[in-house]
Amino acid sequence: MHTSIGSADSHLIGYRADVDGLRAIAVISVIAFHLSRSWLPGGYLGVDIFFVLSGYLITLILWREALKGQFSIMRFYERRVRRIMPALLLLLFFTTLAAIALLLPADLIGYGKSVLASLGFVANIYFWRDTDYFSRAAEAKPLLHVWSLGVEEQFYIIFPLLIAAFARYWPRATLPAIALLTLGSLAVNCLALRIGGASPAFFLLPTRAWELGAGALVALLPRERAPHGWIAGVLGAAGAVAMLVGIGSPARLFGSVPVALPAVIGAMLLIFAGQDKQSPINRLLAMRPLVFVGLISYSLYLWHWPFIVFSQYYLIRDLNFTEMTVAAVGMVICATLSWRYVERPFRSKTIPARSVYSAAAAGAAILAVLASVLIWSNGLPGRMSGEVAIINAAVGTNYRCPVSNYLSVGLSRACTLNLPSRNPSDANVVLLGNSHAQMYAPAWESILVAKGLTGLLIPANGCLPTVTVNISRQCIEVAAGNLREIDKLSNVRTVILGLTWPHAGDGLVDADGKVVDNRSDRELAVGLDELIDHLRRSGKNVVLIGPIADPGWDVPSEVSRALAFGRPMDKPTYLPVEEFERQYGAIIRHFEARRDIGFTRPDRILCDASRCNYILDGRSMFADSNHIAEAELYRFRPNFTEALAAQR
Repeated sequence: MHTSIGSADSHLIGYRADVDGLRAIAVISVIAFHLSRSWLPGGYLGVDIFFVLSGYLITLILWREALKGQFSIMRFYERRVRRIMPALLLLLFFTTLAAIALLLPADLIGYGKSVLASLGFVANIYFWRDTDYFSRAAEAKPLLHVWSLGVEEQFYIIFPLLIAAFARYWPRATLPAIALLTLGSLAVNCLALRIGGASPAFFLLPTRAWELGAGALVALLPRERAPHGWIAGVLGAAGAVAMLVGIGSPARLFGSVPVALPAVIGAMLLIFAGQDKQSPINRLLAMRPLVFVGLISYSLYLWHWPFIVFSQYYLIRDLNFTEMTVAAVGMVICATLSWRYVERPFRSKTIPARSVYSAAAAGAAILAVLASVLIWSNGLPGRMSGEVAIINAAVGTNYRCPVSNYLSVGLSRACTLNLPSRNPSDANVVLLGNSHAQMYAPAWESILVAKGLTGLLIPANGCLPTVTVNISRQCIEVAAGNLREIDKLSNVRTVILGLTWPHAGDGLVDADGKVVDNRSDRELAVGLDELIDHLRRSGKNVVLIGPIADPGWDVPSEVSRALAFGRPMDKPTYLPVEEFERQYGAIIRHFEARRDIGFTRPDRILCDASRCNYILDGRSMFADSNHIAEAELYRFRPNFTEALAAQR
């Protein structure tokens, strides 16, 4: 989440202290969010501000070089290597040592993979498949933050050549062409959000390029159009307000419109207005303390997240204010040293390019070997007891559909379940729902294989499958679209519904966006009944997967760390049956009374006469705070098979 341009490039475009000040605001926002999400709910949007800055500065340099006939792709990448690699390799070296000392096997394997992804500048793709950025599980991944470097470097594979081609052949078409591409990326982002693709929208280049493009547009505007006087002041003030609204607002505030939009527009206005160095906002951003933080912002961004992750990982809790202060001081010291003794020397032309390339290649090779050893050795499990390793092995193992199994269904996507033809119309069974449907997919697929049936998983990520009430109006649109597509699949004879159940008291909404009273899950039951009735009327059998006792905390990670670090386990590893009955008894009895569906109860696998267990036979049943670990799905297969057989 950081622009890869440094002030060392200022000789090419003229130094702007306010840009370093804007960098400081961006990195401080990100750090504040990561230290405590309650401080700045939208502070993570500092990365979006960085993207705008990066697009602006890179384009300004490239465009001026290209117009003068001085563009060199080799020189461009030399600057990128000098800017990015030395500080990144230093960070990776120290985090690898800390990871070996602290991380448990499952986390260490994931760390090794993230090192390789970081070295290849595809960390954004790796973390898209591995992690929800906003989940608690993400807080155990020391390199999660380098996903942004992947986005930027992928952008710079194509963008310099594009700018050079336009400068040479169609200079007047450059601005409208970049504007068109930027709007296209924004449209792809909105579409991804609309169809439930929030994770790829967050991590991937096609849905992020519009932010870099926004900065590029400011750079391409003619200098003579730069604002002056009171106009610059007004634009700067408007930009500051827009940016503060963005970083101060909670995620998903704007529905299917990217929540980053205000911050991006604000950054554009501030950059544009700042060309008048007398504007009030420009002078404010150019204050020396902010400029210094901006100068060290790349190293500060690199170091801040590992400080937080390793501290919380060892303590098995959030940091208190004193610990946050110590972590903040530590990250600033490391960032300052990295900037002074690594960034600045390597950006200097006194070190020949060949030496820079050799050092970067050697460092990357050593780290790649170390990372491969961590993966190949299964995370060095010999460092701890077998009990710890077994529980820790469940971390993050809930099923996610492989990208190779994706296929399109209408405007959404689906995942094949024993569907060799990859033709949705050949499916006999549909597994419909959110991640609590997807987590059971391997068990259902094995049943389909045994019975010679074909199937599809149609996700409703972050939503319920119901079409009359849901978490949001956007979710109702997603659910309705999925249902229309299922209605078109004439060979589908059975629909299996899976969902997150704990919504009693939640503000579910109807199709008009009106909040409905969901006490005791009454409206959820009504919504499910209406969905089931629709499917039954269309000639389809229905299997409904019942609720389980969600722990609400990361069971395998926290239990294994408590055992490994000799800390008391202060959270219960089970839920009393009486509490489960209080939460779900009424809605379970409601659907058990429906004789026209198969209602399967996974709680019977986890619960005995007195408790619903999060750990059974020394193994974690959960991969995180609420998803079943894939290795434990075999326990549920007999119940699922029985429910499916009853409907055929």
